[in-house]
Amino acid sequence: ENKMMDKKDQDGVMKEGYSGQLLAGNPTPYLTFTKADYQKALKEGKVIFLDFYANWCPVCRAEAPEIQSGFDMLDNDQIVGFRVNFNDSETDGDEKALAKEMDIPEQNTKVILQNGKVVLQAGNTWDKNKLIEELSKF
Repeated sequence: ENKMMDKKDQDGVMKEGYSGQLLAGNPTPYLTFTKADYQKALKEGKVIFLDFYANWCPVCRAEAPEIQSGFDMLDNDQIVGFRVNFNDSETDGDEKALAKEMDIPEQNTKVILQNGKVVLQAGNTWDKNKLIEELSKF
């Protein structure tokens, strides 16, 4: 447990006050979704990447290392990414509400928000290069 805390301290995520588990990225964090973190990122005017992920989905599972690798390569502290559980055994009420609010049709959907507005919604599979290409526009 202490190792995880140290890791978060090293990469600055704890200093920024995010509570979700860090999946990848420094200085561009990719975190497990929490409503508080999402609202904090919105309030701070961050570009937000949402990956609607289902743990039962083979495409999502295959894509996860690519998304994480992409975040590890990004160098923009104005971007925050979240893995949002979608219709799986780990999905909570906040995640269901977000998916409904954004009219997400299925898992493996990616959304990018700028100034709280959706600027991209895609249902195709991304590799790390596609992630970097899309997020480098901001």
